[in-house]
Amino acid sequence: MPGARWPRGKPRWKRYCGCWVRRCLSKNLEEWRMPAAFEIAQLELADAEVLQLLEICPDVRPVRFDDGEYLFREGEKTTEIYLILCGAFVVEQNNGRMEQQVIASHCNEAGQSCFVGEMACLGSGRRTASVRSSGATFALELKPRHLDVIIERLPTFTRILCRQFTARLKEANDVLKKITDANALRVTQIDAAPGELVITQGEPADKLYQLVFGDLQWERDGRPMEGAPLCDFIEPAAYFCGQPYGVTVRARSPACLVAIDKASKEAVVRNYPRLMLKLCGELRR
Repeated sequence: MPGARWPRGKPRWKRYCGCWVRRCLSKNLEEWRMPAAFEIAQLELADAEVLQLLEICPDVRPVRFDDGEYLFREGEKTTEIYLILCGAFVVEQNNGRMEQQVIASHCNEAGQSCFVGEMACLGSGRRTASVRSSGATFALELKPRHLDVIIERLPTFTRILCRQFTARLKEANDVLKKITDANALRVTQIDAAPGELVITQGEPADKLYQLVFGDLQWERDGRPMEGAPLCDFIEPAAYFCGQPYGVTVRARSPACLVAIDKASKEAVVRNYPRLMLKLCGELRR
């Protein structure tokens, strides 16, 4: 209306923005809060090397994490290493569906120290998992330069660090082996003489045959097929769909084939994407 005025006070957009900021701050306050410091004297430390480390490196910071507080989060580019003195924590990782999945848990009593986050300082610094405190966790916050001091002057912590590096390397090797096995093809070579039977119509298609060289004769219901398939693979649809072979195949001339086991179906998909695209197109018809 002409001559109408806004109520005195902050404009609406400022009041709205102020409320939104306050809600965001209250929601994310737990994530932004820094871990609290504590006095070493609060813990009954049986490990004398902890006190020695603090004496050699006075810039090492004792920190306490409360229940549910994160030491670091997956994807962060940080290089802090935590020497856990006492407490428990869980390791979480994104499961690919934007959900955090617990992949490990660890509990430390006083005098049984362990390192957390030591791998990030040796690589790009990206955290590959999140670590969350379960209950109160007491730790020393270290920088990468402090590892040099530990290796040179503190043998007990050095042994702990070496054991953890060995365990991490074993875990990485196991993951690499799983990936290699998943991409490996379990194949056997078949040398077929003229007239030798390769597959029989109606039998389970538990192998995928690929012709390397030679000539094959195709039959269906006991009758020769006039046009042989252009694909080097024999009955790929039956192999992937778990159906019986729809044809009988014999060697017309000396032929060499490879037979891929049914356990390698996923590896075939990865190694032969064009075959899968062609097969999908045929199945749509």
